[in-house]
Amino acid sequence: MIKKIVFFVFIFSGLFAQGNINGLLSKGINSAYNLDFTNAEQSFHKAIELAPESPLGFYHVAQLHIWIYLGSKDPGEYLIFLKYSDMALERIKKALDKDKNDELMLYYLGNLRTLRALAFAMNDSALDAFWEAKNARNSFEEAIDINPEFYDAYGGIGVFDYSLTYIPGMFRWAINLTGLSSDPNRGLKYLLASYKKGKLNKIETTYHLSRIYTEYLADYDSATVYLNELLSKYPKNTLFLYQKALTLIRDKELGKAESELNKILRIDNKKLSVINSLARFRLGEIHFSKNQFQKSINEFKIFLEKSKDFDFVGMANFKIALAYAILGNKEESKKYLSDAKSGNLDLFEDSYAKNRAEKYEENGFSEDALFIFKMNNYFESGKYSIVFDSLSTEIKNIKENDLRGVGLVLLSESSINLKNLPEAVSFAEMVSSHDYTYEKWVQPYSKYLIARANYIVKEDKLANKFLGEAEDLNNYDFKEKIQSQINYIKRKLKNR
Repeated sequence: MIKKIVFFVFIFSGLFAQGNINGLLSKGINSAYNLDFTNAEQSFHKAIELAPESPLGFYHVAQLHIWIYLGSKDPGEYLIFLKYSDMALERIKKALDKDKNDELMLYYLGNLRTLRALAFAMNDSALDAFWEAKNARNSFEEAIDINPEFYDAYGGIGVFDYSLTYIPGMFRWAINLTGLSSDPNRGLKYLLASYKKGKLNKIETTYHLSRIYTEYLADYDSATVYLNELLSKYPKNTLFLYQKALTLIRDKELGKAESELNKILRIDNKKLSVINSLARFRLGEIHFSKNQFQKSINEFKIFLEKSKDFDFVGMANFKIALAYAILGNKEESKKYLSDAKSGNLDLFEDSYAKNRAEKYEENGFSEDALFIFKMNNYFESGKYSIVFDSLSTEIKNIKENDLRGVGLVLLSESSINLKNLPEAVSFAEMVSSHDYTYEKWVQPYSKYLIARANYIVKEDKLANKFLGEAEDLNNYDFKEKIQSQINYIKRKLKNR
């Protein structure tokens, strides 16, 4: 899980902050955002030649190569990063030896240590990564102590406040040992302050805000505004395109998300092959949600062929198995169910895939299971009338509690989206009358749905009551997604 978190949370942390050596750094920074790595590096090396004692040229070269390493998984890029990171660190320390109150150098030290934390995390050195994260945060805090209006440093802290919230329990020992803490609400506050008043890292801050609004607040409209701002300046930046696609998928705008992912594949940046591969995985998910099962299989197979690690491998195999089952090919389905247990179990998606593969591997998917999965696809595609009409007549015939529970929450949320609020509450209330083995997440989600219905009719006291119950129960699958939706309603209630 830590690899996933640091990849998406820190990939732009401090990346390409404006330097003051000369125009070469600005030129290199602009090239880097446009993913023109060759020209970016040439500009940074020219800056090094002109100012070899300055850390900034070395710093930007290090940033460039850790980004390429994350996007390619080429170990040679990691070694280049370490080399230039060490040279930048040496020069920053010399500058601070001369003036320990140099807030700008403290800021760059925080950014550099953030990148080093990322590098160590990607190479399975968790404790080293957390110590670097701790030191990075200390540097940002020292810069703010010197100048409380240094808003760029607030942005650096804001990223940690948000990202550390999602560190899984298996790494809590490292957080406790290093004394790190997290506060996503403060993180949002700091990033907004940095966005409005910062001068050095506007692009980074904008990107992180888009992620917070998507993943923590489920406010997809706000996230899209930030992403459109970035893409208006850098339309070929495939990281920004990928993040926009993820936001659109969450918002059930599958056609628009597919368009963004296809842009990534047309750009085909060879230095960022990991993003190209992930675009294939997301296209597979979109086609699956549209019940375009052969297209889905094709995209997932390309992803599996091109993937350079085990991330999402389990889920891709599970979706292929499910697609083959729906298409009537039980033999192929069974084969891919077995492979669905081979993903990165630190990722929720792959852990979910393994758990469900073990459930269905022996006897395959029942007709009721295939029916519920197809209904979920219609729901993810925003076809709420189909879900409601089909499930309202068939729900009584579904015998397995787990599948019935999923059916009930699909009925409830579809009813909300169709503005049938009394029925939505009724279906959600029925969820608590059953026990669940695999789909325990339906219990907190049903409470959230009741809260959402009450929020819509302005029964704020009841909405808050059920949001609290949802949070208390929310410790199963889809935990982060459910919490983001809870946060969205809580924020709306607070601002009403």
